This record gives sequence, C-alpha cells and structure tokens, in this order.
Amino acid sequence: MKRKYYILLPMGITVVLLVVLSCLMFHDGALTIEDYITIDTPARIHPDYTSTVIPPNIAPLNFQIKEPGKHFYAEIYSGNGKTIYVNSRNPVIRIPPRRWRKLLEINRGRELNCDIYVKDKNDRWCKFKTITNTIAEDEIDRYLIYRKIDLCVAWYDMGIYQRDLSCFNESVVLHNSTYNYGCTNCHSFLNNIPDNMVMQVRSTKYGTPMLMGRGGKISAVNTKTEVTPGKCGFTAWHPGGKIIAFSLNKYSMMYHTATVEVREVFDHAADLALYLLDENRVISTGRITRPDRMETFPAWSPDGKYLYFCSAPQLPPEGHKEVLCDLMRIGFDPKTQKWGDLETVLEARKLKRSITQPRFSPDGRYILLSCSDYSDFPIHQAKCDLYLLEVATGQCREMSISSERNDSWHGFSGSGRWIVFNSKRMDGRFARPHFSYFDQTGKAHKPFVMPQKDPTYYDSLTRVYNIPELISRPVKISQRRLSESIINYKKTATAANAVTGATPGVMAPTMSPQPEKSAWPNADIRE
Repeated sequence: MKRKYYILLPMGITVVLLVVLSCLMFHDGALTIEDYITIDTPARIHPDYTSTVIPPNIAPLNFQIKEPGKHFYAEIYSGNGKTIYVNSRNPVIRIPPRRWRKLLEINRGRELNCDIYVKDKNDRWCKFKTITNTIAEDEIDRYLIYRKIDLCVAWYDMGIYQRDLSCFNESVVLHNSTYNYGCTNCHSFLNNIPDNMVMQVRSTKYGTPMLMGRGGKISAVNTKTEVTPGKCGFTAWHPGGKIIAFSLNKYSMMYHTATVEVREVFDHAADLALYLLDENRVISTGRITRPDRMETFPAWSPDGKYLYFCSAPQLPPEGHKEVLCDLMRIGFDPKTQKWGDLETVLEARKLKRSITQPRFSPDGRYILLSCSDYSDFPIHQAKCDLYLLEVATGQCREMSISSERNDSWHGFSGSGRWIVFNSKRMDGRFARPHFSYFDQTGKAHKPFVMPQKDPTYYDSLTRVYNIPELISRPVKISQRRLSESIINYKKTATAANAVTGATPGVMAPTMSPQPEKSAWPNADIRE
C-alpha cells in the first residue's frame, strides 16, 4: 500500500500544479481592479485585431500587448454569454478556445469587446479604451490551403499545407521531400470544394504532371503537345467541372540590390489552353496563343460562357517595366467546343496599371483584381493593390483594404462573403494570408491576418505563403497517394495516353503552331 501512495503522491502534486498553472493562464473569475488610470486610446496589440469584422467560426485571435508593464489582464465579452478573463504575467494573451468558440457562436451579428489592463512598473493599473470588433453572421470556409516556401531560389523545403481555420491545426497535403524535392504549385479547386482539385508539379526526375483529383481518385495528366510544353501554370475550373483552363508560362527570375522587393519575374512567353477531362484532350485557339502577346491568369465567368484572362504585348526582357496587362475575355461553348470573339474588358492604359489575377465572386457580380505599376507576375512587385470591377457597370476602383505594400493572390469564399489574399503589409517582405469580410453591398472591411496559437509566430517566420485558397472541407487524398502519382507518372497509362490532341490537326482549327516560340520545349515555370 505504501508503494501505491509513493506513486500517487507525485501524480497528485503534478495535477495540482497543472490546475494552478491553468488558473494563472486562464483566470476563471474576474480580477477585481478598483483603482486604475483610464487611458483614452486603445492598447497597441499585435497582430492588429481591432475595428474589424471576424467570422463566427474563426480560431482565437491571440495577441500580444505592446504596452510596457509587468502584469496584463484582458476581459473579452459580448451581449450574450460569459466574459472571458485572461490574466497573464507576460504580454501574450492566449484565449481559451472552447470559451471563445461558444462566445462567438451565441453572438453572431453582435459586437465583440475587449478591455485591456496593464500594471506599470509603479504597480499602477492602466485601463485602455475598449477594443471593439464585430462578429459576422456568415461563416468563413473552414479550411485554407496554401503553399509555404523559403524566401530564396532553392526549392529544398516546399509544401502544400491546409489549415483548419476554426483552430490552429495545420497538416501537410504534399511536401516535396516525398518526390525528390521538385516543385509543386498553382493548386485550384472547383467551387471551393476539394473533391475536384488540380496541382502542378515540376520535377527534373519524375516529369511535369498535372495532378488531377476527381471524386477521391488521383491521376497524373500529361498536358504536353507538339506545339506546347507540358508545364502548366495557373489553372481555372469551368463551372461544369469538365474543363480546366491553364496557362503555359516561361518565367525567369531577375534580382535587384537596392530595392524593397529584391526579386522580379519576367515572362518570356505565355499562352492559354483547355484540358477536356472526359476526352483527355488539350485544345486551344490562335486567339489566345498569339506569338506577339502574352496570355495568362485564366478565370471562367460563373455562368461558364466566357474565359477571362490577362494579356500584354510580348516584349524583350529589357522592356519588363513596360509590361501592362489588359483584362480580356473570349466566349466558349463547352457543347460545341466553338470559340467566340475576343473582347477587351478593361484596358491597362485607362487604369494606368497592369491588371492581373482576375477572380470572380460566386454570384458573378464582381471581379477581384491585382493591379501593379507593371508586370504580369504581381507577387514580386513592391506595390500591388486590390481592385474591384463591377461586372454590370464596368466600374473599377481600388479597394480600401489595399496597403502600402504588396497585396495579391486573392480569392473568395464559397459564399462570397469572405476574401482571402496574401499581403506583405506586416513587414514589406514576407507574404501572409489575410481575410476581409465582403458584405452584400460590395464593401470589404478591415483585413486581419490568419491567427496563430503564438501571436508572435510571424515575427520570426522566414517562409512565405503562396496562393491561399479557401475550401469547405479538407483534402482527403493522402500525401502518399499524391507522391506515388508523381513518382509513377512516366510509367502509368494515364500519363502516357493523357493527351490525344498532340498534333495541330487534332487541336482547335485556329491553333497557331507558334514558330516564334521555339524555346517552349525548354520552358520552366517558377513562382
């Protein structure tokens, strides 16, 4: 019996210590502060989670108080439910997840308030002005998928990850260590649902397949033809789910020494084509494969009648600062596979900016754009802003959520009520996912960065996020199956027979042989 007590005693002490520590971190009752100095400004917090609209299903917005002090206390409350009290000896405020979820759920559409108290070096409490946010009625898609890569040339540590936005769980979808450290990029999904997805792969050892996920099945598709390389770039799903538009880009990297943005990308050639899933065939038209123009960033209108894209004159590398993209569109009938007329939707010269990355709102009312001073690859521009084009009126305006830094790689939630985009506003160099509530009037509200368990996480992270995409549920296809598809790409019948439109005669009748682009077989696409 004595031996049992010797064993149980340490266990009991451990439990007591854990309870005490828990109480110190997450105070169950209010800390009575009767004597304090009132500060007429809100406390500075990092990240900036103030005066914004947040989803009712978002993870706790943990933050760091940037005011000097030796004791920190926060009260978080709304119209209904119990107040959350956080009592801390350090400035990092970690909010209890369960209480946070419950508070947000029962207060949809209401204000969310936070009172912050800081005890200074003279043992005086200071109460700062209340921080107020609004809890939206509309949920955000629960998952965000993105690529994370080091801010360098090498592809050594690169992966596609998915994050559960209701908590802090992040999981790997595909890491390049599983296929000899190749490149994976340009993932896209049909209607924010991962049942139908596409990823592009660049591997010197295994080839350049388009990874195609349909209904839980994965295949590696070869999109190479006699007139185009197989290295696809940006993709867009047709609303019908049977066609994928993709770009073929030939990028090269340039470097600067005395600028905010040290890297820049030049596109030596860019064309568009369609992959017909059921026919396993690639088609195109000379109207979107002109040798004197670059065509890139495809996007289908929600009704599926038009393919929108960006187009600029093909210039030599020394003219890279003169590359200005217009927003174009071309009609396409999926049943007859006939192309319509080429139309200019928005001219760069009128906007005085290069127009890229068109993304439709799900209801088709708006097109979200990235606009920079020049270039058809805006992510490496020191200044890039988000613009909103109203389809019915043709009116285009810069959005108030734009910053003084680069804002790009944007997309909508399935409901259309949330925008996700990458922004370098935090430090000017590293892209981080930000969210903005997009209401029914077309107004985008103050953005906030994707929350992390440790609010100082981004301060030391030297990796960047690429192409954040909101999806309704997680990707279920395992990393093992994805990497096996890449490794076996050259051996499988799917890869060997993927393209039946490999000759100009099988392509659309107006397909150009593009003799001016003889460098295509050696094309290389990088982000």
